[in-house]
Amino acid sequence: MLLRFAVKLLMNSAVLIPLLYLLTEGAASPGQLVTAAGLLTVIAFVIGDQWILRESNNGLATIADMGLGGLYFWGVSRYYDWNLSMSDLLILAGMLGVVEFMYHVILQKWDKRKNAFSYDEIE
Repeated sequence: MLLRFAVKLLMNSAVLIPLLYLLTEGAASPGQLVTAAGLLTVIAFVIGDQWILRESNNGLATIADMGLGGLYFWGVSRYYDWNLSMSDLLILAGMLGVVEFMYHVILQKWDKRKNAFSYDEIE
């Protein structure tokens, strides 16, 4: 589970930190960027990956992550006074959706590979 979280943190941070920096026009400090991306990753991992993805499918989990990300960044932008517009929030949510979809595909491939080598299939 730690490896899965680390991959999610890396993927989200690689996309969200530069994108947030651009959308806030440099108003966000490096600490704010890292904190915002990191906290979203923790929340999305618990809600989106450990709960929704396990109970449903990639599409629903991705949509949930996008909605969660949009609401989250709306709140964070108010807290940090970043002045993100609605179109900025939609861009963030959309890019988060793309990253989350790819992440969920990676998880599915890992799980398939893990299950392909089970002892049940050898017998």
